[in-house]
Amino acid sequence: MRAERFVAQHRDGWRRLNELVDKAQNTRLSSLSDDELHEMGALYRRAASDLARAQTRYATTAAGRELVRSLNDLVLRAHTQVYSAPAPRPGRVLHFLLFGFPAAFRRHWRPIALAAALLYGPALIAYLAVLVNSDLATMFVPESAIREVQKRAQDKVITGWGGRNEFEGLLSSPGVSSYIMTNNIRVTLNAVALGITAGIGTVLVLMLNGMMLGGLSGVATQHNVDLLFWAVILPHGIIELTAIAMSGGAGFVLARAIYAPGDLPRRDALRIAGGEAARLLVGVTLLLVIAGIIEGFITPQPIPPMLKISFALLTAIGLAFYLNARPRRAENQRRATSAPFSASTNKQA
Repeated sequence: MRAERFVAQHRDGWRRLNELVDKAQNTRLSSLSDDELHEMGALYRRAASDLARAQTRYATTAAGRELVRSLNDLVLRAHTQVYSAPAPRPGRVLHFLLFGFPAAFRRHWRPIALAAALLYGPALIAYLAVLVNSDLATMFVPESAIREVQKRAQDKVITGWGGRNEFEGLLSSPGVSSYIMTNNIRVTLNAVALGITAGIGTVLVLMLNGMMLGGLSGVATQHNVDLLFWAVILPHGIIELTAIAMSGGAGFVLARAIYAPGDLPRRDALRIAGGEAARLLVGVTLLLVIAGIIEGFITPQPIPPMLKISFALLTAIGLAFYLNARPRRAENQRRATSAPFSASTNKQA
């Protein structure tokens, strides 16, 4: 590839990196939004890769040496900002939980949407299969779970679903709540970690969990307790299933770095993807803690089914607002700086 073509292909990325570095140097690194910080890190590593290529291919000519000098200066300036230690702030953890995790979710909504499709798609298939042929239920659901649904169907006729009994009393204990949280966290960790298998393991975890959910809901429908079944599942399940889809999305972020690292060396792509997956996993753990508390202390209570489903709807609305949360200061700063940057870019072009 000729040097002129190489420059033409990568000029926009270098120009954008220069803008972000200038902004960080002229104000503070903390003035960059979460999206801009992520963008600067990715552009820095891409520019470092471009510098290595330019040194190898174009350093024999005067124009090539000038290109290498300019890129080296840009990479050094960006390195100072990318690897500078952040100023210690007591509220960093809280800020991340309030805004950083929702921002990470929005950055990676596509792999999360894919994970959700692989979770809910098999669930729908298993549900329909069980409705068509009840004998297929054992393919998706453990027999002990099927017997439990059948027992609950009998209890519905005799005492009413959700009535206080010894089994449901045990569900409200802190020990069971702790077990539920631990089990769900283990599932999400598997979904993330198995991304290192190029996503194959993550796909299996999502599909197996989806088929179990769909098969069990099909059994509940066959025994005419589907409304009551969802009244038990949804209060904690809205948050829990969303968290599992997010963990699957984090696994796919790792997988993408393996089979499609882009312009970056695979090692650098994995390092970046690992950081993003870790951000998602921290937020997912928080969501699972909340879901476990609901499942251990609210779900078992003898509350009318429609009230439980209404509570589930409130959790869905609250989760939607939370995942769209943005810090007001960063938003105002982005509006104030977007026009000057656009003008500068147009002038340079």
